[in-house]
Parts: sequence; structure tokens; C-alpha cells
Amino acid sequence: MSGSYWTSMQRQKWQHTKASLARDRQKLWMMECQLFPQGLNIIVDSKPNSADGSNANNGNGSRSHLVATTKNIPITHRDLHYDKDYNLRIYCYFLIMKLGRRLNIRQYALATAHIYLSRFLLKASIREVNLYLLVTTCVYLACKVEECPQYIRTLVSESRSLWPEFIPPDPTKVTEFEFYLIEELQSYLIVHHPYKSMEQIVEALKDAPYKLNLSSDDLQNCWSLINDSYINDVHLTYAPHVIAIACLFITISIQGSNTKDLSMTSAVSEVLKSDAALTPQQETFFRFLAESHIDLEEVMDTIQQQIILYDHWDRYHEPWIKYLLHTLYLRPAST
Repeated sequence: MSGSYWTSMQRQKWQHTKASLARDRQKLWMMECQLFPQGLNIIVDSKPNSADGSNANNGNGSRSHLVATTKNIPITHRDLHYDKDYNLRIYCYFLIMKLGRRLNIRQYALATAHIYLSRFLLKASIREVNLYLLVTTCVYLACKVEECPQYIRTLVSESRSLWPEFIPPDPTKVTEFEFYLIEELQSYLIVHHPYKSMEQIVEALKDAPYKLNLSSDDLQNCWSLINDSYINDVHLTYAPHVIAIACLFITISIQGSNTKDLSMTSAVSEVLKSDAALTPQQETFFRFLAESHIDLEEVMDTIQQQIILYDHWDRYHEPWIKYLLHTLYLRPAST
């Protein structure tokens, strides 16, 4: 346990390089290919054709009944692989946030739950575990660690109200999974988040020679960007202050720009490509960034990963991932 990120187990044991992260995921990928070579068979509906090749209609001119066919999703496809499937990542993010809101859990604990889930899914496949039980257990354990514990029966009750098909009524299933989760996390449960780093940087910007004061809207935007960053890999590869700086960079870059009608991806991309003159606040922040000796390559890579995330978010399709998980967990005979 450590009050400082620099001497913490998070930095010593759980901060990956991109190469080491890729190696761990390659091992998981190979294991999945060996254990589940058949992939996943799903039922899809297709429209039958009449004998003359046209779509068959009934007497009222409406389409005839759809024909159910089986489609195979190979194990090599990106679906249901946490490292490759942003649809799945975003869905996991929403699962944790939805349960957290139902129980009024503070954001720090939910962020810790996100970290637990992403670390666990470096070791285990979605196909091996019940994702909904994993989410419930991550939230339960994170609330203990962040000193806002939840009564287990209340937690299980709320989880069952959200996902009744997947959460067993017996609370001991969560406690059993908790031991499995702690084992895979190697008992390193203390997590340092960018929120505190953001607050420290904002306070430093207020002092001379910068004297830069950010509005409450700017701080809220930055906080939201940090929340979203838990979907991608930056918390597994970079220090909290790098993520905080990157989110502040995005916040200040889009400050005052005419991007209200654009998606986050388009807004950030437009500002970064813009040749418009910098505002005084932007000039001050960029001077602070240059004088801070922070690794600018890490900051820019974090920004790029955020842009990639929002690009995928624009194409997020929740019904598809819900259907795949429903097929995976509730129709094992079809696989």
C-alpha cells in the first residue's frame, strides 16, 4: 500500500509498456483460440425469396415471415475480445456506471472498478466468466477498497433488477468470485487515479507565473474526459498525471471553439488541425506543458487514444453486443 503513485504497486506491477501489454493479450488470444476454436454460433433472421427471385409478400403486400439461420462468428473475429472490441469495452463501461448510479456510488470507486475489470480481462476471457457477475464483483470490491462499502444483499438485489438473467440470487456467488478476482489481481488493490492529479495541476496553474483559472464548466469537461478514458488502455500504460494533462489539453483546446454541434471526435480533430491563433489561455497552458518536463509523446498518445475511442463511440451498437452476450451465456447449446 502506498500514498504515492511513484512507490506504489500500481507503478511497479501493473504499469505496462505497449509491448508487454501486447504480449499479455497475445497469450490470452492464443488461449482463447485453443479453448474456443468453434467461435460462436448465433441465430440471425433472413428474408426468404420467392421462386422468381423477388421478396415474398403475403396477400396484404407485407413481407413474409423471416427465416432463422445460423451464423458463425469465428474466434478470430474481434467481437467479444476485450482488447479488440470497442463495442464491448463501451458496454462494460456503461454496465459499471449504471450499477453505480443505482446505488449512488462515488466516482472514485467506480473508476477503481473499471481498473479491476480491465486488469482481470488481461488474464481471463469474456467466454470463461459471467461478465455481469464480474461487473458486480468489481464494484463490490472497489467499494470496499475505496472505503464506501455496499451491503452485499443490496448490491446483488440491484444487479438482479438490472440483469436478472445473469445474476444469481445467492450473494455467496459474488463473494466466491471476489476471491477469484483478488487472486487474478495478485492482491494489488490500491489504485491511483488522474482526478487528484488534475486537481493538483489546476492549482499549480493558478499560481504565478501562469495565473490560469479554469471555469467550472472546463473542470467538469475534463472530469468527464477522465471518466471516459477508463474505456481505453491508457490507465494500464501511463501515469495518472499524464492522463490528467492529456484531458486538460483536450479541454483547453476545444475551449471557446465553434464545435458544439460536432461529436467529441470531430471537435478535437478540428481544433488540433486548426490554423487559428491560440487564445491567451491556450498559450499559457501550452507554456506550462512545455516547462513541466512531462513526456509529450505519452501525452499525445493519450490524446490520440481518446480520439480513437470517441470515433468508435460514434458507431457504438449496444443491441448487438447485448445479443452476443445473451447468446454466449444463455444459449450454450448453440455454440
